[in-house]
Amino acid sequence: MSIILSPGNYFGKEQQFNENALFRLNITAYQPHVHIHEHYHENAYLSLLINGSYKEVNQRTDSAVIPGEVLFRPAGYSHANHFQDSGGKCLNIEFKQTGLQQLELRGILPETMMVYKAGTFDYLYRLLYSFVHEPEVSFSEEYIFSWLSEYATDKIPMRLPWLPQVKAILENEFETHHTIKSIASRVFVHPIYLARAFKEKEGMTIGEYQLKMRVRKAMMLLFTTTLPVTDIAFSAGFSDASHLVRSFRLYYNATPHKFRALLKS
Repeated sequence: MSIILSPGNYFGKEQQFNENALFRLNITAYQPHVHIHEHYHENAYLSLLINGSYKEVNQRTDSAVIPGEVLFRPAGYSHANHFQDSGGKCLNIEFKQTGLQQLELRGILPETMMVYKAGTFDYLYRLLYSFVHEPEVSFSEEYIFSWLSEYATDKIPMRLPWLPQVKAILENEFETHHTIKSIASRVFVHPIYLARAFKEKEGMTIGEYQLKMRVRKAMMLLFTTTLPVTDIAFSAGFSDASHLVRSFRLYYNATPHKFRALLKS
């Protein structure tokens, strides 16, 4: 008889978590040779194996899961897990029932268990990195919407009347961190459609575009003001100077301090 796990509960030791009204993220660690008996979760979820290995056992198969692979387990999917010599660690992305109802996603999620090879969805690995290093400021929502958009089938039209408004928001409103959901509500489109259409038209996600605009704003302030780098970070929408430094280096291969020194030389 399968054990039922209520929302937010997993076997293993929870190392960190974060959640909003739509999703819950956590990282769980498992000791070597742990055998988890047959069970199922009330909510559907994605599970990315960070390290270690285990066997996924269900009524049809007994297969090995290796690091980097992502499993989607629908609500009510019964399975057991047998961890190997090294134990393991997993990132879990749980879809809350209220979130599915709010976003009308019930028909989008796969109906059966799915296994995706390592590297299939680059944004899920970006989510992992962001969640581990900065769980409170990660773009988790955007990355999850990007995964969900893989299952949308609507054709994107040539002209999107709302696209200039979205870009104007991201290019001018630096005092707020904009999520896909918050922008979607302002331009009256579904957040999954917004995520998919914006990336198709602009070649980058909304979060990537937002970061690009913030770094561009910081560069402009370096040229035109004598503000301290900390003040520039806040003016450009970064939570602190360290976030600006990391992002600035990513784009310009230098820190804001070194770039400002170059301007003065």
